[in-house]
Amino acid sequence: MKLFNKTLPLVKKSLVMATAAATLATGQAAFAENTVVELYTWRVQDEALFNYINEKNLIPGVQVHLNVYTEDIESKLRIDMQTNRPDLYHAKAGSAWMQPWIDAGVAAPVSDLGIDLSAFGEAALAGATGSDGKVYGVPFVMQMESILYNKAVFDGAPTNLDELEAAFAELKDQGIVPMHVDGRDGWYLNQVLHETILAGMTSDQWAQDVVAGEACFTDDIYVDAMARFKSWQDEGYLNPNPLADDYGAMRTGVALGTSAMMIDGIWSATPASPMYQIDPSLELGFMAIPGSANKVYGFTDAHLAYNPNSDDIDAVKKVLEFYTTPMFAQLFADMVEAVPASNHPVDVNNARVQAAAEMISNDSLAAQPFFHDALISVDPGYRPLVSEGMQELLAGEITPRELAEHIQKGLNDAGYIGASHCAL
Repeated sequence: MKLFNKTLPLVKKSLVMATAAATLATGQAAFAENTVVELYTWRVQDEALFNYINEKNLIPGVQVHLNVYTEDIESKLRIDMQTNRPDLYHAKAGSAWMQPWIDAGVAAPVSDLGIDLSAFGEAALAGATGSDGKVYGVPFVMQMESILYNKAVFDGAPTNLDELEAAFAELKDQGIVPMHVDGRDGWYLNQVLHETILAGMTSDQWAQDVVAGEACFTDDIYVDAMARFKSWQDEGYLNPNPLADDYGAMRTGVALGTSAMMIDGIWSATPASPMYQIDPSLELGFMAIPGSANKVYGFTDAHLAYNPNSDDIDAVKKVLEFYTTPMFAQLFADMVEAVPASNHPVDVNNARVQAAAEMISNDSLAAQPFFHDALISVDPGYRPLVSEGMQELLAGEITPRELAEHIQKGLNDAGYIGASHCAL
């Protein structure tokens, strides 16, 4: 993870000079036709960045046409890959997401194109690594999941769970929902809510051991964490019917201030977030769940993958290479207001981005169950087991102990590496 500098004028100066140089270089060939490559993404927040890159001709001879599909990019990719579109695509982290595209021959290791990934650390590369150990894209964004809160409603700094729950009680007395939860969306339950609970209330050692098959979901440390979370619902600290509320309802409640907090990713605090359409003056803070671990969940959210069947592979290589540069890292921090994945020093004047970068570097859970092959490469895997179990827990149909047994039994039945150690 990079060191973010609050005052690093040479970086900004270098960026300006590099931008000017690239513009002059391409300006001499202004009448030459640029190669247009098609890039598919779900990230609407990157549109302004690519408009700028194209306008300034920062990738000489190449224009990137960004195609944004916010609903179901997987379906769009499946259809369009049949006609050899796109040239490039933003891929979600984890080998499980990449494997179907690898099997279909529309993803290939970036080493095949000679892309230099020396500017990326192990944590960043992990999300772009396939089950074969090869890297299938250039990581470009680090994300963090934690408690996000509306500063107009709550701006405390609880140092432990007792203090957090005391704040919950005060908010409830004021008629404000202390913690709003999306109980409808499986992806939210398994990727965001569940993993943030692990980061705050288990431990680095347990997380490392569980992905190695040396710890179990039925261990007391996991059951106690889920019991503590369930107690928040039992005490009336969550929205009254989480299963009726989706992701949009959760973010709307916090943006309006009728809810104080939510467990979410820092992507909701970027300028492109719809929360700021509800309240342009909204100020969001973030903190770890202050439990035994007191960690956030930091991870590589996405990487730039490519279609090896592209007719414009030289242009594709130029875009991949641009993603590895200090210029891209600086532009990404400035224009997207998010944490870039490379280790290039970046001048960050945005306090929110600076704080997130420091928390990801220093206070992230050591292992990431959601992305680990040992848990997600089996069938049924960790992700659907968690989604099903969390919905049943919120519905009051199972206890925290039964949630743990549901996850563990499913993994054991699928041949999880820790099946013998965690036999029920």
